Amino acid sequence: MSKKGKIVKLVLSLALVGSLLLTGCSTNGDNGGDEAEASLQGKRVRVVIGSTSTGGDTYLTADTVTRYLSEKLDFNGKVDAIGASRALEEIVTTEQNGETIMMFHDMTYLGVAFGAYEDRYALENFIVGPRFAYSQLSCLTASADAPYDDLAELAEWLEANPNEMVKIAIEAGGVSQLVFNSYYNWVDDAYGEEVSSRVKAFISGSTDEKAQALWDGNTDLMFGDVTALEQYVSEDVDAQIRMKIVGITSGERIPGKDYKTFAEQGITLDGEPFVFDKEYNVFYPEGMPQSIIDEVDAAIAEIAEDPAYIEDLETMGFRAGYLSSEDNKEHMYNKRDSLMNMINNSPSLDELTAE
Repeated sequence: MSKKGKIVKLVLSLALVGSLLLTGCSTNGDNGGDEAEASLQGKRVRVVIGSTSTGGDTYLTADTVTRYLSEKLDFNGKVDAIGASRALEEIVTTEQNGETIMMFHDMTYLGVAFGAYEDRYALENFIVGPRFAYSQLSCLTASADAPYDDLAELAEWLEANPNEMVKIAIEAGGVSQLVFNSYYNWVDDAYGEEVSSRVKAFISGSTDEKAQALWDGNTDLMFGDVTALEQYVSEDVDAQIRMKIVGITSGERIPGKDYKTFAEQGITLDGEPFVFDKEYNVFYPEGMPQSIIDEVDAAIAEIAEDPAYIEDLETMGFRAGYLSSEDNKEHMYNKRDSLMNMINNSPSLDELTAE
């Protein structure tokens, strides 16, 4: 080969090597940059929730925080009320690109703990994100003309009327089942099986569905949230749909209201006054980029201090309450574990459900 040919070959070889090196650098840089800069900014984000109702507590809290998050992180977020089963399936199967996240409350882990949902939906199979709100307004309501005004009176009424039975509308595997089981166990401890055997569950769905069951006479009480049900408490409401709140699960009364707490009525769980706060959280699919988790944590930490956000929640009866993803995971796992004794020692829902 001539000297000129060798020079040309050398130049071409060096050019090829240089090209490969540049390509490799470019590829590695892009991948590293994508991972470091993964963000919700500019995305359309679908927020699935474990409820089909657009008037209940799950939707109201998720919609509120999504609006604030969308503005702060510059994304287009929309709440999709698809129900618990579909929301859980989405969060364990969706891509980890931030375009689908879940917001839900304690039913997320209670559904599995109660056996209503498969173990594949356990907390260990997705990522626990931050808590953004909580509610002290979970309650049981009855028709306004019920012959008892609170849950303690209900137990006494059942004891005095051995031919009577009451049905309480709940959703299987959720906070409502936890509240029902706690009340049932208390009645069983305080009044015996002769009375507790006449406290039955009526399995229903959303708040709207439970309310309709109450109005249709298919159930005597229902689980719900003060925010959604207080509109039916007023004396101005038609008598056919009027309700009364017979117990709330918070540790103290709602300021300005006379709704009795479970605790002040003497209702206990494992010997302690029964108190349960319902908490609202963000969840991500496994593999979600840490940068997205961090930016949502930081945003909600700021939002939770925003007077406008606080006011929006409190107007609906909720409270702002931020816990970071890390702290919320520990808190949620501990809360789940603390309830397992009651759950494991309660009769099965099949035994407690009205025929």
